[in-house]
Amino acid sequence: MTKKTRDWLFGIFVFLFVVITITLSLFATGYRLNLSWPLRFDRLLLKTGTLALDTEPAGAIVSITSETKISTVFSFGGASKEKTTPIKIKNLLPGEYTVTFSLENYWPYEKKLRVNPEQTTFLENVILFKKSLPLNVLSVKPQEISYSENGSYAWLKSDNEIISLKTEQVVTKVDFKKINWVNGGKQILDGSKLISLDNGNIFDYKIEGAQDIQISGDGLVVYLAKNNLAILNPNTNTTSIVPSEGTILNYGINNNILLIIILNKEKTEIKSFDLTKNKFLNSSELLTSKNFSLNQDNNKNPILTDNEHKIIYLLSVNSGTSIVENIIRGATVFKWLDGNRLAYVLESEVYIYDFSQNKSTLITRLSEKINSLAWSNNNYLIYATENTIGTINLTDAGNDITILWQGNNLSSLYFEEKSGVLYFSGAIGQQSGLYKMSLR
Repeated sequence: MTKKTRDWLFGIFVFLFVVITITLSLFATGYRLNLSWPLRFDRLLLKTGTLALDTEPAGAIVSITSETKISTVFSFGGASKEKTTPIKIKNLLPGEYTVTFSLENYWPYEKKLRVNPEQTTFLENVILFKKSLPLNVLSVKPQEISYSENGSYAWLKSDNEIISLKTEQVVTKVDFKKINWVNGGKQILDGSKLISLDNGNIFDYKIEGAQDIQISGDGLVVYLAKNNLAILNPNTNTTSIVPSEGTILNYGINNNILLIIILNKEKTEIKSFDLTKNKFLNSSELLTSKNFSLNQDNNKNPILTDNEHKIIYLLSVNSGTSIVENIIRGATVFKWLDGNRLAYVLESEVYIYDFSQNKSTLITRLSEKINSLAWSNNNYLIYATENTIGTINLTDAGNDITILWQGNNLSSLYFEEKSGVLYFSGAIGQQSGLYKMSLR
């Protein structure tokens, strides 16, 4: 071999050594060569990013596909292999990717994500829902259902029956079209009768002419009698009258604050009355309506609903002057997420109102009108339209929707957090009734 040949071979080896060393160094520090055609020198060398993925339950198979037309060398196929959550997938070229989670007996979840150079894109807290069939709890016609605060009982409003969700049996039939849950749902007020749902004991207050009896947090009995609100103290057996002018349209008790809707000389007002101090606190004027209802799910911020005009009044019981803190028009379907956030619906749009910021944010739009909402502490909303039940993920996964079931006349959602069971009214095939479906 001549000296010239040896020099050429030495030069080639040196060149290859330099190229391979630089390439491996770039690869080790997260760079990739982008060989997409036509070549662009400003994108020839790209810094990679990372995906951090997790689901509940864990162990879901992860598949990712690139939405961006890029080609690279020295990728070693790391992005195309199926792996399971939780996982971090590194050294991905910047661009759009579709991530799919698959787990046996669970609905698949898919989302598009963008990977940025030198950054980690997180897709965590993704809830996967079981592919479970609804089970019929009670065969009845589709109807509005009210659930007790403790989640143990359901009131079928058309059939006038209270059923136990534990035994799935009818506990009692009620005589009136309106009842009031008492003691977290362990008791009901059916007319003047206080019925214990746990043992069936009945106590009759036997108040002549009493209508719509309610009980305060301190055990005071409040009732309507000849357009007057009366307060009975069971301890002293004394009765007092709340002074009012005009026609009482409705009332409710928020802890020990009495909220009264009054029509007086064509002006409708809501007034608050402190049962402990025996005095009025404040008032606000309302749009005149024939159909008001009070929602007491949030003891801090009760809600007055004008069902005739589709208005919800956000109330602040302890405010200095006005009871009404804000007004949302066009909404009658809503659900408290926590003490500060309220989800509400405008036809097919879902919003969240934040009390601390006095601000509403659009979450998503659907193709059908929403008639019911439920909430899970795992940070997802469950919604029902007439034909569909689905979920909206409110975590950092980003308001994604999963369809759980389709039927007819679906409504009256209730989610039991501890067991992960969803209850609803509706018709599936030829059978209608109260159904339950396991989501976890």
